Amino acid sequence: MEMEMSDSEVVRVEIPRGNLPEVADNINHGFAQEWEDCLQNSETTKRSERKRKMEKVPSLLLKGKKGRRNRQCYQPAVISLGPYHHKRDDLVAAEKYKLITLEEYRLSCGTRTSMDSLYKKVFEVVHDARNCYIDGSTDEYNDEEFNRMMLHDGCFILFFIECVASHPNTLAMLNNEYLGALGFAHVTRDILLLENQIPFIVLQVLLDLRFPKDRGENILNDFFNYLKYGEISTKEKKVLGKKKPLHLLELYRSHFISLSSSSIKKIDDDANEKWNYVKRNRSFPSIMELKAKGIFLKCTKFEDESSTENIKFHSHCYYGKLELVRQSVYLNSKSIYLNMIAYEMCPHNPNDFRVSTYIRVMKSLVVHHDDVKELRNNNILLHSLGRDEDVVKMYDDIEAPAVNLYMFNQLRQGIEKHCTNKYKMWVAELINVHFSSPWKTVALFVATSILFISFVQTYFTIKPLPDDSTRDILKLLRQFEYSKPPSTPV
Repeated sequence: MEMEMSDSEVVRVEIPRGNLPEVADNINHGFAQEWEDCLQNSETTKRSERKRKMEKVPSLLLKGKKGRRNRQCYQPAVISLGPYHHKRDDLVAAEKYKLITLEEYRLSCGTRTSMDSLYKKVFEVVHDARNCYIDGSTDEYNDEEFNRMMLHDGCFILFFIECVASHPNTLAMLNNEYLGALGFAHVTRDILLLENQIPFIVLQVLLDLRFPKDRGENILNDFFNYLKYGEISTKEKKVLGKKKPLHLLELYRSHFISLSSSSIKKIDDDANEKWNYVKRNRSFPSIMELKAKGIFLKCTKFEDESSTENIKFHSHCYYGKLELVRQSVYLNSKSIYLNMIAYEMCPHNPNDFRVSTYIRVMKSLVVHHDDVKELRNNNILLHSLGRDEDVVKMYDDIEAPAVNLYMFNQLRQGIEKHCTNKYKMWVAELINVHFSSPWKTVALFVATSILFISFVQTYFTIKPLPDDSTRDILKLLRQFEYSKPPSTPV
């Protein structure tokens, strides 16, 4: 129905009374404060009321030369998890394997656990799980279909994680049987893709059915240690904090880098630095540059109870020590790093950009194959990429668009203060030039001895000793030569 309106009529819109601008300002201020608290690694007293979603990879990360080259790193290669890639034709073969792992997981829960009980348990959280996805992405699935998807995917993920942590031989045989050896190599990567996640509330329900208290958390910890360090650690560590993760990728991201209050430092001392983005975002020297300045590497083992940070620096009288936690780099590392960074770049997701900042630091430290070699020799980096140049290329291909300028700020200041100390730089130059190898050390002592003898010879040529004193010295030397050492009492 159309309405005609004369020019004399007045259109008036009434706005209800109230402090609406103030309310909106308070909400925005709450969002900004939440981001600030995350960047400074401090818990907020009052969280903003927001519903986080399981986002897709931001489109800006897929643009540019590196973005287009890395596009496949965000796509599943073997198996789809969740609704975003559920109906891809090239991933259908893995759906049959999910039925195998579903039955295996049911049997591992006990003979009294039926398939119907598993289905009903997951159905209790199906509404909350659906709300975790982007609006409209699950509309084509009714509750029964969506619940079946969550059940199959959740059992597959947990069965895979348990087998890696406890029964690697069983997992290898099953995967080779149904997915092939090449497929098995990509499963770890696929379950940690941003667009291939299922809500952690589903995994939590299945974990509680399968494991007693804390046992499920230990399984996750062992699996994460395998990804990070290249081996399964027997040290138990709490991976689930008070705040429940949105999905498995978020949980692994928190485990990947451990932060303490000393890693985060406010930039309040220097007002010029506080507002100078370039100065605060400057790069670190490379590993070999640090070594040339008297800063040596030390591996901090992950079994060490006192290890709460991934990078620490200590400046001593004559040298510096850069401590790094051991990391393993393998075929899927690049994809996992990129997806953790993509998670940090998603909107409506307050976080501390810990992985992006860490990768930016590693890109600065590793710029040449000699840097990788130095890390390998100090047992800090374990990689299976073949050549050291491939590790350099991997870090070079990873983009970290945004970083936490508070994180590692104290580390950067400590290194810069050490490198600007002239006395320490002179000692570092002496060590690197003349004491870098045993032969150089011997050559230095020989050259010093020759110089000293030449000086003595020249001195006594200019000022020779009197004849009487020369005889006395020769007589004293002969007595010393023919004298017998005193006998040792029995």
